[in-house]
Amino acid sequence: MWLSRNKRKKNNKTLANILLRNYVFSYFIITLLLFVIVIFTLVGIFSFYFNINRFDINNAKVLIKDDYKEINTGEIEALGGYMEIVDSNHNVIYRKGYNPNAKDKYSLDSYNLLLGAENEDNIDLTLKSTRNKKLSLSDRNFRYVYSSAYNKNKDFLVVTGVPRENLVKAFLRERKVNPKGFIISILVLDFGIIAIVFLFLSRITSRHFIKPLELLREGAKSLSDGDYSARINIKSENEFGELRDTFNTMAEKIEMEKSLKEKAELNRKKLMLDISHDLRNPLSSILGYSEFILKDPELTREEIDKYLETIKHNSYRANMLIEDLFAFSKLESSEFKLNLKSMDICEFLRELIASFIPQFEDKDIDYTFEIPEERVFLLFDSKNLDRSISNLIINAIKYNPPKTKVYIKAEVLKGNFEIIIEDNGIGIPREIQKDIFNPFVRTDESRNSEKGGTGLGLAIARTIVEKHSGKIELYSEENKGCKFIIKLPI
Repeated sequence: MWLSRNKRKKNNKTLANILLRNYVFSYFIITLLLFVIVIFTLVGIFSFYFNINRFDINNAKVLIKDDYKEINTGEIEALGGYMEIVDSNHNVIYRKGYNPNAKDKYSLDSYNLLLGAENEDNIDLTLKSTRNKKLSLSDRNFRYVYSSAYNKNKDFLVVTGVPRENLVKAFLRERKVNPKGFIISILVLDFGIIAIVFLFLSRITSRHFIKPLELLREGAKSLSDGDYSARINIKSENEFGELRDTFNTMAEKIEMEKSLKEKAELNRKKLMLDISHDLRNPLSSILGYSEFILKDPELTREEIDKYLETIKHNSYRANMLIEDLFAFSKLESSEFKLNLKSMDICEFLRELIASFIPQFEDKDIDYTFEIPEERVFLLFDSKNLDRSISNLIINAIKYNPPKTKVYIKAEVLKGNFEIIIEDNGIGIPREIQKDIFNPFVRTDESRNSEKGGTGLGLAIARTIVEKHSGKIELYSEENKGCKFIIKLPI
């Protein structure tokens, strides 16, 4: 369930979904923007043509006061209009301005017509007739616009009338910009707003692409410049996140390969130095003693035999080193192939260990073997595996003192066939254990040790085991012995 939710969450962050959300968001934003622009344009045009602040010039409800003499009729009179105050008996008790149809008293019929004029969108009804009948539309006079308001406190009616032509002129603005210029200005402003919004929305969308691409470009450049430690830190779970992981994995592998290459180059140089050093000692001895024998004719037979024995010993050492070096180089070659055959590994071990019994006894080594009686068949190269195991046994015999106990055991454990070679001898110092399987690493730092080790035995042993898809482990404490475990997959 958690994986499913995590997968859905990741899918929601894909670039396609991000773009879809941005497009939907942009659609609603632009639709809203266009609506606002239309309203803004209409308001602008209306404000350009009409002075909305003067719409109350002829509004009796705005003008009305309890003291009608305090009513300011200046603007109404300036437009050629008038104001009349009518009491409850329909008498005109106060008038300001010019009314061409002025009366001192209105009949109920005329008064009703006046109120009707206000209710019919301020259509002016002339009061030239007091006939007790409803006037037709043709009788109406459109020259004046009327407004009325009743004061409940003082019980009077305020009536205003302004010539229609003058009132319209009062509403219209005095334009300093011609309509064409105004429309162009509005359009330029509208398109400017749209452009800004589009730029903002494009920035929102592009930030999902520009920043990751910039980080990828910088990472690729650093990598191409040789900085293999370069990594990309993109906080994203979409395709860019996958690209980040792929790039970082690639950079990590390249860095690792570069490190391994540098290490291999250092090992190669060290190997060449070690080879030259290890060959120089026995060859120098061979050359020195040979010249000494040839230059001194007075040497006795006994002395000559002694020097020849030294020459033989160093020749043996040089030859052993060359053979081990050849074997190690052959194993390291990419062209090397094991000669694998299915055989009984237990019988193979019994025969191999039996061949070392004389050496154990000569060195006075206490040995114990524990090999399963049942048959266990493995695919292995008997010749090379013999060399690998023999190197470990030879080390246990060669480098340990007499009375050392050596224990060799084999068993099937967790899908592996394990071979254990353990002793309670001198052990291996902790500081060199991690490098003990590298070429020319010895527990005895003296390269001309009489024990005659080449420093390639354990390197050869590990390489052969690894060629069999197995591994070799070491557990050791100085002066407490060491334990080698070979694990071969069944």
